[in-house]
Amino acid sequence: MFRKATEEYFTANINNPNSYTAILKADGEIVSAGSIVFFIRPPSPSNLEGKEAYVMNMYTAFDYRKQGYSSAILKHLMQYCQKSGVNRIWLSTSSAGKCLYQKHGFIEYESEMEYTFEKN
Repeated sequence: MFRKATEEYFTANINNPNSYTAILKADGEIVSAGSIVFFIRPPSPSNLEGKEAYVMNMYTAFDYRKQGYSSAILKHLMQYCQKSGVNRIWLSTSSAGKCLYQKHGFIEYESEMEYTFEKN
């Protein structure tokens, strides 16, 4: 179900200007990918334009990990954000991914919370 829902999302949003996905291939196969979603928040003192990006769906196939693929994807996404006028990039991470983001200058905050509606 997850795979089908993900395929449907990316197929429907491939040309959406509010999102961007980067992929890396090895031997003709996609081995690493990552996405960003853009949105506008009300201005703040540190972000007068309010343009932000949320990093999501970072993934590298198991056999290709620890070879710089995720780092290359993240660098590319960060450069794309900078060229797009984004002031703030944020994300949620697993403990396994934390060192990747710290390596690229992300700072850990514990302020993110979420609410999920229960399915009927």
